[in-house]
Amino acid sequence: MKKYDRGWASLETGAALLIVMLLIAWGAGIWQDYIQTKGWQTEARLVSNWTSAARSYIGKNYTTLQGSSTTTTPAVITTTMLKNTGFLSSGFTETNSEGQRLQAYVVRNAQNPELLQAMVVSSGGTPYPVKALIQMAKDITTGLGGYIQDGKTATGALRSWSVALSNYGAKSGNGHIAVLLSTDELSGAAEDTDRLYRFQVNGRPDLNKMHTAIDMGSNNLNNVGAVNAQTGNFSGNVNGVNGTFSGQVKGNSGNFDVNVTAGGDIRSNNGWLITRNSKGWLNETHGGGFYMSDGSWVRSVNNKGIYTGGQVKGGTVRADGRLYTGEYLQLERTAVAGASCSPNGLVGRDNTGAILSCQSGTWRKSNSGSTVITGRIANGQQIPLPTGFSASQCSWSVSNAENPQGWKPNYFAGSVATYDANRIVKCGFYDEYNFHKGTFRADLTGKCSYVVACQN
Repeated sequence: MKKYDRGWASLETGAALLIVMLLIAWGAGIWQDYIQTKGWQTEARLVSNWTSAARSYIGKNYTTLQGSSTTTTPAVITTTMLKNTGFLSSGFTETNSEGQRLQAYVVRNAQNPELLQAMVVSSGGTPYPVKALIQMAKDITTGLGGYIQDGKTATGALRSWSVALSNYGAKSGNGHIAVLLSTDELSGAAEDTDRLYRFQVNGRPDLNKMHTAIDMGSNNLNNVGAVNAQTGNFSGNVNGVNGTFSGQVKGNSGNFDVNVTAGGDIRSNNGWLITRNSKGWLNETHGGGFYMSDGSWVRSVNNKGIYTGGQVKGGTVRADGRLYTGEYLQLERTAVAGASCSPNGLVGRDNTGAILSCQSGTWRKSNSGSTVITGRIANGQQIPLPTGFSASQCSWSVSNAENPQGWKPNYFAGSVATYDANRIVKCGFYDEYNFHKGTFRADLTGKCSYVVACQN
């Protein structure tokens, strides 16, 4: 009697479906968390932008806010104020996605009442969950991000700081955002950096530093201890007892009644070494140098030779005697056999290096001929050229007799033997519209044949 295990098959199918459903539910939860996290990151960016605008507003109106706040009574900055003064765009919403409204509470620092500090706090709307608060506090980039969990205290990201809202005269509830703007943050935003202070300010060396040129209006600088500068430009005289220079002495001109002797080099950055009356440069030790005695030629003093391990370059080079070379004669410019030339007797070369001579007004080779090569080549390889020939001198072709068709002749199939502009070969066959390189048969090489013919 035959037996069928249908019950086990149904049980296995049900278990598989249960696993798939659990995976779908788990994946949906992961996706939901991802979307939620991206939303909180967007909220954190909006809070950062709002805080940055509030920081700029405080810096611009630092003195005014000092007069309208105390250590316990804040000056309050709203979204409307920031939009009306241009620190926020007119399209910036008054509330966030949870209906919470941001405000900045600015007070004087209790230890130093001349300095301001502030806290940005959200209020109203729907509270954020704790997970959202922790994430957003870490993602806030302006000021020190934090959150309000108990309705009374602002706590920084990673619990790095904790401040009572009452210190800033602020009120809010749990599930809201807080951002701390310290005295250093607001001092940096203040416009007092535009002033040059006469006295030192502890911790603010920038207040004693110029950031642009200063015009004294033809007035003096008196009782200067030392002047430290990179360069100095004077339109009048420089008077002093002595002068010691560790670098260069520069001037528009210099006149000396007798010789100038230098222990080192004499250099000109942008001018010339100018001589007159058929004089030039002379090496006293060896009696050589250069001079000009007419308007055409630079001459060697005492007919000395010119020796260099580098190049001697000119428009033309003429030797009244024999021309020697200790190595090879290299002709860099190329000519084309059959092209016209002048005068007869010129010697040149073509782009393969073959010697050409100008005969009867035409470039000619000493000999000519043709070269043919054949071979086999695999897919993706380049058709070779005979040694000494360029592509412009040759023609070529490829064929494929090893792959007459694919293994399913009732489909689109056939052998392939083509090449592109760079002579790269495509060698193989098509099978059901798909190209295969080489061959599927073990008894064949899968290569194509090529023929190259070149003419001198």
